[in-house]
Amino acid sequence: MRKFFRLYRIYTIQFFKARAEYRLNFWLGILANIYSYFITFLNYWIITRRFENIDGWGFADMSILYGINLFTYAIAGTFVWYNAFQLEEEIISGGLDRYLVRPMGVIEQLICSRFGDTFVGQVIVAGIFLTWAMFKHISLLSIGKVLYFFLILISGTMLQIGAMIVVGSLSFWLNKSTKIGEVFYYEIRSLIHYPLSIYPVWIRYLLTYLLPWAFINYYPALLLLGKGNSVIDYVLGGLSPFVGVGVFAFSIVFFYKGLQVYCSPGN
Repeated sequence: MRKFFRLYRIYTIQFFKARAEYRLNFWLGILANIYSYFITFLNYWIITRRFENIDGWGFADMSILYGINLFTYAIAGTFVWYNAFQLEEEIISGGLDRYLVRPMGVIEQLICSRFGDTFVGQVIVAGIFLTWAMFKHISLLSIGKVLYFFLILISGTMLQIGAMIVVGSLSFWLNKSTKIGEVFYYEIRSLIHYPLSIYPVWIRYLLTYLLPWAFINYYPALLLLGKGNSVIDYVLGGLSPFVGVGVFAFSIVFFYKGLQVYCSPGN
């Protein structure tokens, strides 16, 4: 693991050296993301300003709910988004072959092959609003809740990374998995931008037990903010870190299962 992080640091430095040749494009990309996601938070502020809250969730609450999702997605994206969602092209073109003959794990090589610099803006915006919301809720500054907060950021990132890897790995069997990824990763995950309490029961079950997106932000937010309506809400909040680790572990196994059925187009 230490060797991987050392190599990742070297690859990242080389990536930024290459990007430095086009500094204007680099900074414009980051600023565009900052502007785009700042507008999203502004929309939440306008809604809560107009209607006071969204099913009991004020602007600070929504900043925590959406901020956790955005922050973990952005951190995960810097590591694996480009590599996972472009894996189908590597498989179809046979480009994956070059990863198989190198003395390093395939997933590690894919991670090192591209740094997601466009996600930096999202990390900045989410970090700002999360910090503000935490200080807005003084009760969240206790040692226990601060530690839990950082724990769910880590586990949420692991869940997001795991989901990205699973979507990319589907290409081993389906060749084209981008459209499926757009539905399951973006369309369905977008439901957790709002409290699950506004949705029908079947959607809550879908996002909890079938596609566990709610463990990224909703159940942790219920525990942090004390908004749970039942004991099960708090239990699920406590289980959230384990779900993140579990999804990540499953994604690694799923990827290597797919790699076993990979057949190079050059064969």
